[in-house]
Amino acid sequence: MSTETPKSVVIIGGGLAGLAAGVDLSRRGYRITLLEKRPFLGGRAFSFDDPETGVEVDNGQHVFVGACSAYTQFLHDIGAWGNVRMPGRLEARVIRNGETSWLRASSWIPGSAANLPALIGYGHVSLVGRLRLLYGMLRIRLARRRPGGPLEDETFDSWLRRHGQSDETISRFWNLIVLPGLNDDIKDVSADAGLMLFQTALLGAPSKAAIGYPVVGLSRLAGESAASFISRNDGRVETSADVAQVLFANGRATGVRLESGEVIRSDAVVVALPPSALLAVLPPEHDDAGFFAPAASIETAPIVGVHIWYDRPVLEDRFVAVLDSPLQWVFNVTRMHEKETEPDGQGQHIAISLSGAWQWKDRSKAELREIFVAEMARVFPEAANAEVTRFITVKMLDATFRVVPGAEKYRLPQETPVPGLFLAGDWTRTGWPSTMESAVRSGNLAAEAVVKHLSANGS
Repeated sequence: MSTETPKSVVIIGGGLAGLAAGVDLSRRGYRITLLEKRPFLGGRAFSFDDPETGVEVDNGQHVFVGACSAYTQFLHDIGAWGNVRMPGRLEARVIRNGETSWLRASSWIPGSAANLPALIGYGHVSLVGRLRLLYGMLRIRLARRRPGGPLEDETFDSWLRRHGQSDETISRFWNLIVLPGLNDDIKDVSADAGLMLFQTALLGAPSKAAIGYPVVGLSRLAGESAASFISRNDGRVETSADVAQVLFANGRATGVRLESGEVIRSDAVVVALPPSALLAVLPPEHDDAGFFAPAASIETAPIVGVHIWYDRPVLEDRFVAVLDSPLQWVFNVTRMHEKETEPDGQGQHIAISLSGAWQWKDRSKAELREIFVAEMARVFPEAANAEVTRFITVKMLDATFRVVPGAEKYRLPQETPVPGLFLAGDWTRTGWPSTMESAVRSGNLAAEAVVKHLSANGS
């Protein structure tokens, strides 16, 4: 790259994809201007101050697995790794009808075989069911995925049933992981996405299946840390900056125009927005509408977060899964944030993450409170004796894109036919489903494409 005047790149969108692209390009010496429409960074992974108390609350409980290599490297790069905790293996308690079993990898068996005890010792399926799980995992290991292959057009539920799985194993094990991992029911996700999930996490080293989590609010973890990194490298990060349109001249992207009328010129533009917002910022007269059109067919799935504060501790675990219950996964935020109590000196903050939440997205706060406070009391005896001191819900109606059969063909690559225009976002073509890992990977891929383009044009 030239040592005279650094090339400039405008990034539209301050979610993880845009932040990752900005960090990557800043690190390479490019001059970055990152613009975010909302008054905060982080996209769909942010935290906010509860207006009643000022306590920082995450919009949803975002955890990740050790296989998320790009995301973990991103946290290292921005100096945020000290604010997460990552155990060395999978260990999760699962409750069903008052009985507990564990998904727990071995600490002494080497390699991917360390995850086998998580299946062999899983007591919520019968002995025959556990043999089915082992057989299913073997078939997953042997499965060969390829872009555009038939696995993209079949559901994972169908694939599993063709390979020896039953209602018992699907509802009590496979969907326990698929529903939160892909934010959709196993009957709706593609076999390709389901296979990718298990091949990547449970069929690798034991550390790849371990569940990591932040000990600070999401905005502080990623948004503020990434913005500081970009600023230290002479970049500019602006929130409440609404982009009206990408500017084109002579068939290439030349910058952006804000709703305020301000024009920012640049050598390249990265659009790190959801599909619908991408189409809105493209000029109506651009000549490559056919390339971008598939993005309009991408479907989304909702997540509802339920936050309950109790006047005393009701849960000892950091997190726990619950079968045959609307609770799905329950997180002890107080303990995950390494606190003994909440700021008032007592109590506990519990977050319930409801994936594929079509059943809950239109329910009122009062309805959700009635249902989930009662269900917490039914599943956790201590909650039955505790007083609820605060209750809030956060609804993300377009939380993730859906990996339904056939959806892969709608995902666009990071490089577009328009010179100087690049895409980022978890929904773009990354090889991963809608996760923080996919978002960061997309930003990195977009950055690589920008560098290749500008280098080829005299940078």
